Parts: sequence; C-alpha cells; structure tokens
Amino acid sequence: MEHDLMRILTGGWVAEATFAAVRLGVADSLAGQRLRPAELALRVGAHAGSLHRLLRLLAGVGLVDVDDDDRYGLTPMGAMLERDRLGPLAALYGEDYFGTAWRGLPHTLRTGELAFDHVFGRPVFAHLANDPDRASVFNTGMAAGAAFFREVPVAHDFSGARTVVDLAGGTGALLAAVLRDHPGARGILFDLPEVVATAPAHLERMEVLDRCELVAGDLFESVPRGGDVYLLSRILHDWDDERCARLLSTCAAAMDKGAQLLIVERVVSAGTYLPLAYDLHMMVMTGGRERTEEEYRVLLDGAGLVPGKLVELPLGMHLLTATR
Repeated sequence: MEHDLMRILTGGWVAEATFAAVRLGVADSLAGQRLRPAELALRVGAHAGSLHRLLRLLAGVGLVDVDDDDRYGLTPMGAMLERDRLGPLAALYGEDYFGTAWRGLPHTLRTGELAFDHVFGRPVFAHLANDPDRASVFNTGMAAGAAFFREVPVAHDFSGARTVVDLAGGTGALLAAVLRDHPGARGILFDLPEVVATAPAHLERMEVLDRCELVAGDLFESVPRGGDVYLLSRILHDWDDERCARLLSTCAAAMDKGAQLLIVERVVSAGTYLPLAYDLHMMVMTGGRERTEEEYRVLLDGAGLVPGKLVELPLGMHLLTATR
C-alpha cells in the first residue's frame, strides 16, 4: 500500500523525466538501435552521467530496457514517444504552462473559479493566441494525440457523404483521415482564422487539399451549412454545459434534415481512470469537463438532435452519433 502511494506521489517526477527525454530526442535517437549512455549522449547533446541516470528511471517504468552490455533500447511503449507517434503530445503535456496551471487547482476547489485564468489572468486559448510558438506546439500535440482518427472511418459509414464538415478541426487531421478513405467526398475545415491559416500544409501532405474548402469563423456564432456529416472532435469537453448547449444549437441550425453530427470525446464511466484524469484537467485548463454518455445525450436532446449509437475508439475515445 505504501509503495502504491509513493508511486502516486512521485508520478510527477516520472512525467517530467519523460518530458525531458522527449525534448532531448531520446526516443528518435534510439529508434531501431541500442546505444550505451555515452553514445546516446553524443547524439542528443547531453551529459553522459546525467543521461544514464535518466535512462535508469525510464527503464524502471518500462519506456526503455537495457542489456548486459549496458546498451539501452526502446520498449514498444517507449517507441510511442517518437516524433511521428505520440512524441509531440508528450511535448505538449510538458509545456510549462500546463504544470503551472495545475498549481491553481486548490483555488478552483475552494471557489469553483477557473485555475488557468486565476494563475495567468486570461483563458488558455487567449494565452496561446498571443504566442504562435506555443500555439504550434499545442496544435501539433493535439494532432499527434489523434491516432484514433484513422479508426473513425472504420467506426462510421461515410459512403453516402458528399460533404464532410470538420468543426474546430485544427490542421484537419480527422478530416484528412475521412477524405483519404472516401475519395468521392469533399471537405470543409472550419476553425478560427489563425488556426485555418496553418492547415494547408498538412492537408497537402495528406493529399486532400484539392478537395477541401477552408473556412474561418466562430463556432458559437455560425458554422457552414450544407454538410452531410459534421465532425466535432474533442471540442465539447472544453466547455461548460451552457456553452455546449449554445454550440450544439448553432450546429443544429446549420444542419439539414437527416444530416449527421459525429462527436468524438472521452466518455466517463465507473472505474475508468483516463476520462476522470482528463475531467480534472479540463476543470483546471478551460472550465470544461468530460461527460457520461447520458450527459451527452441530454445536451443533444436539448439542441434538437437525436442521439444515436456510441462506439469505442482507441486511446479511450468514443464516437457518439446524432442526427438532425
């Protein structure tokens, strides 16, 4: 029992060690090979003795392993920290403003006021808007954490969709996954102007830019009309119930009869760790929350949308469908 408690109390140290390894590029340097600490230190520009101590901890938590010749290599879990997998997500979670915002949690617990705003004096998205470099890390991290996107075209039948609208779709990772799977469909990527401006390069890499229209706007004011399927991925958890109700009503007003809305979120259920951890994170960062299936269905009903099926996706995500 004491050991389990100590693992919880020191968990932040393990996370910081992992973030440091990602910043150094440890996973990318070890990809497909085993290296001694001194060899790895030369590649990543680190102090060999200090790096060795870091590697021992990473081995202790299963991110790397070591052989009898003191050569370290990636485990399957550690390989997920490579830059083309979940490395950018780890880099995002290691941003200093994440940890600093959590120091405001006691204030939130005492008052119900938003921790991030209390600590920084402004909302998180305003904080990012004033810092393009941080915004880039945020968008890249969110895209990397969306490995489940490739499962969305498997979980839902898009065969009858001519126009797919990705609402607050960032760089268009989810929209690109759908369009690549359905060459006959066209897409509309809708987000804030500064976000939409960063999307063309990604959409071009995914070879779908020629089938995409980029539209800038505010979700809470209006969204593009005429879509057969609307995508709303990891957006509702950013907001409280009142704002979600407004957002969903805006979506419903733009949707024709029979159009579908696909919501991708973590869904809270008894005993599930990740949604509960993210629920507290949203309370700290945005004032939003993770919700149960029933809570999502109530929000959809209130917006005049008919809830449909709930489908599991990788990384603890779910797809909830709704129809106008």
